[in-house]
Amino acid sequence: MEISSQQVGFPFLERFSGEYGRAMSVPSQSQCTRAPRRGPRGEAGAARASILAAARALFLAGDYQSVSLRAIAREAGVDTSLVSYYFGSKQALYNEAMSLPNGPHRIVADVCSGTDPDHLGEALVKAFIDAWDGHLGLGGPDPQMQGVVQALLTQPDAFDMVREFYTDQILAPVVELLVPRFGEEEAGARASLGLSQLLGIFTARYVVGLRSLANLSASELIAREAPTLQKTLTGPASEE
Repeated sequence: MEISSQQVGFPFLERFSGEYGRAMSVPSQSQCTRAPRRGPRGEAGAARASILAAARALFLAGDYQSVSLRAIAREAGVDTSLVSYYFGSKQALYNEAMSLPNGPHRIVADVCSGTDPDHLGEALVKAFIDAWDGHLGLGGPDPQMQGVVQALLTQPDAFDMVREFYTDQILAPVVELLVPRFGEEEAGARASLGLSQLLGIFTARYVVGLRSLANLSASELIAREAPTLQKTLTGPASEE
């Protein structure tokens, strides 16, 4: 199912498919106050980087609807026309400035296409931790991810769209891999429980910055979590 972020008035889901935008630091005061450039000449790379940095800072401080291309251009010290020249639209700029590392749906699809059910737990944990640690690092909650979550919470119907995305794009490949062994209903339950564990790790480690979890090395976290996730996915069901 193709999910349109326009339906929620906030391009949240489409950030999953982008690659991480470069130059994410907030521009210096001198960058913000210098005379606007009027064309894609000269320091084109620096201008583009300044636009990305300014856009990220403003989107994190406000919300998608309230931030205008004019405001971004003013913050970056460039003409509004230059913003349009490099990015085409506000949504395209937002997607690149606020993009996440490899999208979770891509990570799951890649893992499931090359892993059997008996090694799925470790493969999923390792793939997610490697991707997110490499992107965000550690040392406390990530302001970018907190901003994304806060912005999402303000959007009408956003959770319905995220639920559909989660079900169709993330759960589905895991369910498909487990169905031959467990049947559709049991495979769905196991996949939902297992991926909920990964969601909990993501929230605690990168959004909340829970110290005891954030301080674990990637290798230690994988070693501790992989067996638990594997048991959830393929272990014997609990007896009532």
